[in-house]
Amino acid sequence: MSAGAVRTIVRREVNDTLTDWRILVPIFILTFVLPQLLIAASSIAIDFVGDRGSVVRLIPFAMLLVGFIPASFSLITALESFVGERERNSLEALLSMPLSDNALYLGKLISSLIPPLMSSFLAMAIFGISLRIREPALFFDGLNFEYLVVVLLLILAKSVVMVAGAVIISSHTTSIRAANLLASFVLLPTAAIIQLEALLIIARRWDVLWLAVVLLLVVAAVLMRTGMGTFNREEILSREHEQLNLHHIASTFLTFMREYRPAGTPPEAYVERSFSLRRFYMHELPALLRDYRLPILVALVAAIAGALCGPLLGGFFDRIGQSPGRVGVTPEPNLALGILTGIANSVRLLITALLATFTFGIFSLMVPFFAFGGIGYVAGALAATGSDWMTLGSHSPLQFVIGYVLPHGIIELPAAILGAALGIRIGAAVMAPPKGFTVGQNILWSLAQFTKVWLFVLLPMFVLAGIVQQQITTRVLAALYG
Repeated sequence: MSAGAVRTIVRREVNDTLTDWRILVPIFILTFVLPQLLIAASSIAIDFVGDRGSVVRLIPFAMLLVGFIPASFSLITALESFVGERERNSLEALLSMPLSDNALYLGKLISSLIPPLMSSFLAMAIFGISLRIREPALFFDGLNFEYLVVVLLLILAKSVVMVAGAVIISSHTTSIRAANLLASFVLLPTAAIIQLEALLIIARRWDVLWLAVVLLLVVAAVLMRTGMGTFNREEILSREHEQLNLHHIASTFLTFMREYRPAGTPPEAYVERSFSLRRFYMHELPALLRDYRLPILVALVAAIAGALCGPLLGGFFDRIGQSPGRVGVTPEPNLALGILTGIANSVRLLITALLATFTFGIFSLMVPFFAFGGIGYVAGALAATGSDWMTLGSHSPLQFVIGYVLPHGIIELPAAILGAALGIRIGAAVMAPPKGFTVGQNILWSLAQFTKVWLFVLLPMFVLAGIVQQQITTRVLAALYG
């Protein structure tokens, strides 16, 4: 991939954007007028509310808003990056340029980012300078260097996420109307993130905001990788108006369900035979576990990270009832409760796997992270009291693990790791489909494997773990704690 080729595309697209008055006028207003309006509103808000401290807390959020609104224009330019060329009848000329797919894709991505980000950073600079001149007390009380860096990184990360998602939509749709409708999958999560950031800014939780920056940058990198992996100019040129064919989708899904073949095997290569439970347990499940080595490793790493980070998340685990103060409680055995607990745990795993399709597997990673995080938190809290890991006692972390974790955990925790690995594979299905598979086929293949394993492996394991928890763990706890 040539950097000169990318610069050619960027120069062409940025020049087209900066010479369109319909884009320049609103960007000018948002860059130069909006910051002044917000500064004037802050003075009025102090007089109206009568609490200067509350307004001071909102100053960083006002700067975030000043930067985000111009940056949101990147979504408009990104949505038109490819589908707009199609409607202007210039797509064939663009795709016929002697450029690689990656150079063409990156050129469109970068050119969609540059003008809105320039406008965003300029608006934030104008806001900060104007606030320093007009309201110096608010400037020094409401802003400092860390706040400025966090807000700048948040704007940058959200812009890249929006643009990367919008360019993927633009390259896979056939009309601007369809692209605008699908843009809700980018706008709604972004709006939710903005609301969460407002709460964190008001609460001065800059540590959590740094974590949000890291997560947004990871999502941005994943979206860029997805776009580059799925971009194909031949498919774009040949794509016509696509109708939703539910019968074809269901047929493909059932084909993947009946028989296990490695990802990338086209549906027409499958042998027409019915599903066999014996064949699944004897041959297909071992083959699937071998093919899922990398997702299983990722889930194991998440579990280890959860166990290590558990002590740092003590407040969260205390609120959900996993606190050291409950160690020693010995509930009465209840078979029905055990079965219901197992079913509920398996359903939660199913929901996280379905959400993994839209979160690139992040929700599935949370399953082993928090499962082992709770164990790490309670064991670490008990060890912090001075108890020895090598001795038993009412405050021993070793006794806690033997009593509360080991009896049913040897069944439940491996099931959680396996389910998380299957969910991670679903999330990764949209990023880099294997040769011979479309993105849709890759998602259907991953969902089919998850469905089989969930029905015939995970659900029985969770129910069995729930029964063991009520029938064996309770008795072990009674023997250990009395």
